[in-house]
Amino acid sequence: MAGLLRFDSPFHRAWSAAADLVVINGLTLLGCLPVVTAGSALVACHRVTMEMAREEDVYTVRSWWRSFRVNLRGSLAWWLPMLSLIVLAAVELVVLGGRPGAAPPGSASRLASGVSGLVLAATLVLAGVAAWLLPLVAFFDNTASGHLGNALRLAVGALGRTSLCLVITAAPIALPLALPRTLPAVAWFMVIIGVGFQAYLIALVQRGVIDRLRRAAGTPDA
Repeated sequence: MAGLLRFDSPFHRAWSAAADLVVINGLTLLGCLPVVTAGSALVACHRVTMEMAREEDVYTVRSWWRSFRVNLRGSLAWWLPMLSLIVLAAVELVVLGGRPGAAPPGSASRLASGVSGLVLAATLVLAGVAAWLLPLVAFFDNTASGHLGNALRLAVGALGRTSLCLVITAAPIALPLALPRTLPAVAWFMVIIGVGFQAYLIALVQRGVIDRLRRAAGTPDA
């Protein structure tokens, strides 16, 4: 029992990491509340969780706040357009989906289904790009268009990792849709630790690629 309580024990490290993720989650949710600052909040979240995945010494609150503050203005150049696309895609899916009993007949129904499929595919591409955009903004200096171009190349070039990131991102949405009774549990999980935990899992998936890019860029301790 005493061994479990040692500072270097796996139990203590796991408990400490979980506590850090709760703090990161709370900071990120607060940072997302104004909506326009959500891009910078998510970048800060991915910055700190990547440092955790690399087993670096992390000062959670200080590191999160520094990244949030540094990226606050620059993130608006890509976050606001991306937010507009997300809202537009959601509205299109709701409008095209309509109510089950109100689907248009014949060719009109097939056309609506086809457009819905295209919108859904575009949403997946956007989410895949966003999965790589956040760590790129967190660790590298570039223009908004440069970050977006690099994120698109990584989303396609590392398709397996991108798919895992999408599964992690979509899981809290897909699970309640498949099992409606899990909605309260999933909602509480997301409020307490979910966003931070998702970012940490994504960091574990992306770590090898980001480390390689940081070494190529000559980033210290990469």
